[in-house]
Amino acid sequence: MLIKLNYLIKIIFSTCLLLGITGLTNSANAQFIGISADVAIAYSAAPGNASGYSIGISHPAPFFPNIGFSNVSFNDTESISDSSDSTSLVSLDTTTTIKTINLFYNVPFPVITIALGFGYGSENLLTGVESKTTISETFRGNELEQDNSDLEVSVSEAFFHFGLPFWNMIEFHIGYHFMSFTNLDVTSNKSVNFQGDYTIEKKSYSGGMTTVGVQIAF
Repeated sequence: MLIKLNYLIKIIFSTCLLLGITGLTNSANAQFIGISADVAIAYSAAPGNASGYSIGISHPAPFFPNIGFSNVSFNDTESISDSSDSTSLVSLDTTTTIKTINLFYNVPFPVITIALGFGYGSENLLTGVESKTTISETFRGNELEQDNSDLEVSVSEAFFHFGLPFWNMIEFHIGYHFMSFTNLDVTSNKSVNFQGDYTIEKKSYSGGMTTVGVQIAF
């Protein structure tokens, strides 16, 4: 998955640069600076509702990419029973937050605009994937003390926006941000061993965030 995304990022970056240079021919009508704000309406890997947003700042400087930030968060709960003891089970309550810094190009067309870009997140950039899990085990009918398991991993992002501008000042758009990172073993950093025997699969939270938003030009 990560290898495929790296190829996708290279293709998007090359396309961004080519289309960005082409779009400069229309620079006389380009905005001086634009600020965009988007809200997440869905995240494909979330088991339920997700909340998130994406913001960006655009400028007219040739060749230099614009910069943005993406954030999405969701919750996942799961109860797993011991295969040989129905009175023993473990409950997992996991909150995952994905943050990236991204670079993109705005490409103007006669009717619509397109933004193409890529992003990255890691702990040393104060971004990345942060997963926090609260673990509750009931062993043979007795509730044991709660435990916690926190994880942090890096994430790669590729995205596009399609926009419909009005009066050269405001643009409404829809976007899709694909986030890719390793599967998470959400119990790997627990401090207490399980008393029961549970089969806990790694979580595949890589997915796409769909957004809608607006850009205002100054």
